[in-house]
Amino acid sequence: MISPVLIAAFIAGLAGSAHCFGMCGGLAGALGMRARLASSSPIQGAMRALLFHVGRIGGYATVGAIGGALGHSVHWALDLTRFESVLRIIAGTMTLLIGARVLFRVNALAWLERFGARLWRHLRPLTNRASTSAHWLGPIAMGLLWGWLPCGLVYSMLLMTFAAGNAITGAAMMAAFGLGTLPAMASFSIALGTPWSRVSAQPCFRSVTGAALIILGVWMIVGAQFLHSSAHTHSL
Repeated sequence: MISPVLIAAFIAGLAGSAHCFGMCGGLAGALGMRARLASSSPIQGAMRALLFHVGRIGGYATVGAIGGALGHSVHWALDLTRFESVLRIIAGTMTLLIGARVLFRVNALAWLERFGARLWRHLRPLTNRASTSAHWLGPIAMGLLWGWLPCGLVYSMLLMTFAAGNAITGAAMMAAFGLGTLPAMASFSIALGTPWSRVSAQPCFRSVTGAALIILGVWMIVGAQFLHSSAHTHSL
C-alpha cells in the first residue's frame, strides 16, 4: 500500500504546476532553449533536457534523504521514537498548509522563500556554469542544483521529510514530489506550449488538487490521533 505521505507529495507536485510555471517556467524554458542551441540535433537537445530532469528529481531525492536522515538523528538522539504520532501530525499539518496555499493562495511559509533567496545567491554562479556547459554532465548538475531554488513549495516538502522517520522515506517523498512536477517542467524544457500548461492553469485543477491535499492532511492528522490512542491503550 502506498503511503499517504507519498500520495500527498505527488499531488503537491501536480498542484504546484501553476506555481512552477510562474516561478520556474521561464528558467526551464531558457534552459531548454540553451540545450537546443547547444545541440547538433533536436534529439540531442531533448536528451539534454531529459538529463536535466533526471538530475532535478535526483536532487530532490538527495535533499529529501538529507532531511529524513537529520530528522531520524534527532529522533534517535532525543529518544523520540515513541512519538511517531507527533511526527505524523507534523506531516499532516504541512500537507494542510500546502493545500491551503494551492486552494486559497495563502502562503503561511513565505519566510522559507526569503531564506532560500539568500542561499540561492551563493549557488547561482554554479547554475550559470552548469547551464552553459556543453558536457552531458552540465544539465544533470543544473538539475541537482535546481532543488535549492527559493521555492516555498519545495521547502515545505523538505520540512515534511524531517518527519519522514528515515533517509529512504525522505528521498521517496521528494522523488514523488519531483515526479508530480514533471509534466509542468517538461512542457517548458522539452515541448513549449503543450496542453498541460492550459490544464494546470484552470481553476478547477487547482481546486481539486488543493482539496485533495487538505483531505490527505486531515487524514494523516486523524490517523495520528488513532495511533496515539492505540499506543496509549497498549501501554496501560
